[in-house]
Amino acid sequence: ASVGPAPPMSFVFVHSRSYRELQVEVEMATATGDPAALQRVLAACPYNTDGLVRLADYCSHTGQHELAGECVDKALHACEAAFHPQMRSRCTLGTARLRWRNAANRPFLRALFRQMKRASREGCHRTALELGKLLFCLDPEGDPMHLLLRLPGLALAAGEHRWLLALPSALPAHGLPLYPQYALSLALAERLSASPDAGGGGWGDLGEGRAFDEAPRAEGAVGA
Repeated sequence: ASVGPAPPMSFVFVHSRSYRELQVEVEMATATGDPAALQRVLAACPYNTDGLVRLADYCSHTGQHELAGECVDKALHACEAAFHPQMRSRCTLGTARLRWRNAANRPFLRALFRQMKRASREGCHRTALELGKLLFCLDPEGDPMHLLLRLPGLALAAGEHRWLLALPSALPAHGLPLYPQYALSLALAERLSASPDAGGGGWGDLGEGRAFDEAPRAEGAVGA
């Protein structure tokens, strides 16, 4: 008898009492609006994931992208060190679930989201797309970070046109072609996948495609 795919398994980060006590200090430091206060807390506990992500937010807003990236890297390293033995393999299979509704999971999810944006900004489009896929799979029912709205742009930038074209069929309940960005992105992906330069991810000759004719009508239907 054939063995079917493994069912999803939910995980949640568990904080120790000392971590929870330190979290109060992180909240107080954040409330002051002074990044130096947050840095003082992190000096005592360099791998407090929530503090690192909050400091990364501040650094990103002030254009200190390199420092923000360092904070995100440290936060992800700390989270991965605390993974359940099955977490890594199930992430690869897409069967791990890490729900946003569990507050302890949010620093990891936010750090992963920032890593995705960083990869995209630095031109690592395929990496950004794979991180986006992972983030969506971790909480597909809620999609708290609205990954489905970001995947079309990431897929086009990565040259994954055929993957994008197959996405609506993989997620039929979401009605993706009715969203304006999907209607237009799918139309563009259809032309790019059919063009001679599609294999290299180039724009090539867009030619003609049925999806481009339908895209304006789909957008009008959503906007009505």
